[in-house]
Amino acid sequence: MVRVLFVYHNEIEESFMPLSLASLGGAAKEEGVETKLFDSSFWRDKNSDVVESDRQVRERTGEYKRVEGYNPQRETVDIKDRFMQAVIDFKPDLIAATSTSYEFRSLVDIVSEAKRRFKIPLIVGGPHTTVSPEKSFERPEVDMICIGEGEVAFAELLKRMKQQKNYSDIPNLWIRTPDGHIIKNGLGALLNMDDLPEPDWDLFDERHRQRPFEGQLMNYGFFELSRGCPNKCSYCINAGKTAVYKASGIDSRGFRFHTPKEAVRRMEKYKARYNFNHVTFIDDNLSVMPLEDLNCLADLYREKVGIKFFAMSRPEPLIANPRKVEIFAKMGCKMIALGAESGNEKLRREILNRPMKDGILEKSAEIIKKNGIKLCLFNVIGFPTETLEMIFETIELNRRIQPDSHSVRFLHPYPGTSIREYCLARGYITPDYEESIKASFLVEPILNLPSPPHPTKQQLMHIKHNFGKYIRMPQTEYKEARAEQLKASQT
Repeated sequence: MVRVLFVYHNEIEESFMPLSLASLGGAAKEEGVETKLFDSSFWRDKNSDVVESDRQVRERTGEYKRVEGYNPQRETVDIKDRFMQAVIDFKPDLIAATSTSYEFRSLVDIVSEAKRRFKIPLIVGGPHTTVSPEKSFERPEVDMICIGEGEVAFAELLKRMKQQKNYSDIPNLWIRTPDGHIIKNGLGALLNMDDLPEPDWDLFDERHRQRPFEGQLMNYGFFELSRGCPNKCSYCINAGKTAVYKASGIDSRGFRFHTPKEAVRRMEKYKARYNFNHVTFIDDNLSVMPLEDLNCLADLYREKVGIKFFAMSRPEPLIANPRKVEIFAKMGCKMIALGAESGNEKLRREILNRPMKDGILEKSAEIIKKNGIKLCLFNVIGFPTETLEMIFETIELNRRIQPDSHSVRFLHPYPGTSIREYCLARGYITPDYEESIKASFLVEPILNLPSPPHPTKQQLMHIKHNFGKYIRMPQTEYKEARAEQLKASQT
């Protein structure tokens, strides 16, 4: 029997179950393959500079409401040693991982010694290999990469490994031959959502499904109802993935959805097995689901699942059809998150490639609140050309809306995004900065922006730390604090 050791190298998210790995685990289970997950989520690597988890950072800045008595600490270990022992114990035939660009270097570092010692092939998929395939192969430890959706390709790879057949021609896979040549297969067709394997939640420690929500510790269920995105926001990798598919003659811009019946069938099955009491839909923009399908989903969900949930959306579909918000409310939506990103319209249009007019967020927020749904706003600071005054426009947007929850992050210009090319051209980052990055982007700004006109890194860190206070403080106090920061920036 073929054995697959999945790797979830996770430095910052202590309680999140990546559905990409869960889906690949489901594909492996359908092929009758024995699997195990090496998961670093609940350890802190003694060789890493990352100290705090995402939850701890957000609790410290007021973005998350603390749960009394809940503050699990990561055990400090040598993760390379732990991985070596996992390989010795499990004896895998294949090591499989997914990775972002931020974690790719450290992922390969962790597995490299065991891989070389036991001559086990390594396949890596995910955002990084999709948009940076050539760079991925700069690491000699990498034997195969998956580009784009991986469920069909991975299942076919496992099938041929079981049959001891050649697998060098599988669509979506690039494969390094023994003489160092890279076989670059084209992309296969996009998947029908209902044909996706049922995700294997049993791969994961149950702690991944236990996390705070609005000050309460909940048992989570994570579900994906759609794929695809037609938008071209400069800071989002979706446009990069679209370009990869376009190069193969495939249009991936359109949204694809599970049918309501199949989506609810899966959720009902998993609810019975895992007894979750909160649902998070990981879709970037669930509100684009056609109205008839959304209405059908809501009726089935309320009848068969009946659990409060969190969803994300762009504001425009909610304004175009407020009926969808009413359906979300009927379905049991607890909170909707909208991407505010920046409060400056010119910055949104010219740098973010997100031409959202002023007033759109306020109007959509009003519709959400009117239907008794809580609101979260996602904010980003540290953009090129963004001045301190512009950041305060973002704060003032949040002050006008008064979201129930918020997040604020520093811009991370990932490979595959147009804003990365913008930053590279101006020397704000180096081409290989992920190779030498020390601190987490949760804690420190990434870009080396000239100040003036940009805020200093210290000013950006101050704003992030006090963002929630600025949103909530009385107007007179806020005006004084704003004036003080702007004055300090001019000295």
